[in-house]
This record gives sequence, C-alpha cells and structure tokens, in this order.
Amino acid sequence: MPCQGRAARICRDSQAVEAAIKGAPDTLFVCAAGNSDQNAGFAGDVPASLHLPNLLAVGAVNQAGEETSFSSFGDTVAVNANGYEVESFVPGGARVKESGTSMASPNVVNLAAKLFALDPSLTPAQAIDLIKAGASTSDDGRRHLIDEKRSVALLPATAGK
Repeated sequence: MPCQGRAARICRDSQAVEAAIKGAPDTLFVCAAGNSDQNAGFAGDVPASLHLPNLLAVGAVNQAGEETSFSSFGDTVAVNANGYEVESFVPGGARVKESGTSMASPNVVNLAAKLFALDPSLTPAQAIDLIKAGASTSDDGRRHLIDEKRSVALLPATAGK
C-alpha cells in the first residue's frame, strides 16, 4: 500500500528498513521486540513486525523464564531471552541493572555468534532455525526461551568440516 497522509514519513522509513534488511540476505539481523506489551506485528513496530528470513525478533523474560510485563509479543517474536534486570556496564565502569527487550536481544546475538563460530557455513535462516528449534516452548505456547546447549547440539555432526 502506498504511503499517504501524516504517516507517509513513518511508512517510508519502515519501507527503507525493510529494504535494507532484504538487501543484505547473508546477514543475520536480531532486533528487540519492543517494550509496549502489545503484538509487535499488529502495532507495526519496525523491524520487529517484519517477516524476513534473516531477521529474528526477541522478546524478554525474567530469570525464571516468565514473560515480563513489558515485552511485546506476537507471531513475529520468534524467541525470548532474559531481559529483566540484566547487569550492564556503563561508561566509567559503573554497573547498572536494566530491563527491556533490548537487554534480551544480546543473549540471542551471543548464541548466534557461537553457532556461526562452530559452523561458518551457516546461513542466517539456518542459524534462526537452530535457535528456534533449540528453544523451550512454554505450556501456553507464547514464549520460546532460548537454550544455548540445545541449539548447539542441533548442529549437524559435520559442522565446520
């Protein structure tokens, strides 16, 4: 649908982000789902609302694996990781605890980096499949908590050879 009215700039920006991700098919993009406790796809959050083979949107859970009150969700949010009171370093070396899907996303980036290190021939889509297949799904089916050991164990036996 063409961009119209007041939303034209937002629409163009969204289309530009989508085009940029599509234009780099050999790159894995990991994004935060958002912290608005709503369906990211319905809300149209970009890039979290996009369905692209090289994009992985991440929701936040707490240390017990329970969904946080702020994490966005929906069919575009493929996996969840700890994003509650994650200890971080700020300039000057101080430590702070922050919460958000942007604190959960680096956990997924770390897992993806391990998978690529173990098998550099992986495509972004293959890495996403491994991360999703290794995740533990909650009883209600809403959360898919990453599990590094399971995802790594799913790598083909010939990985990296």
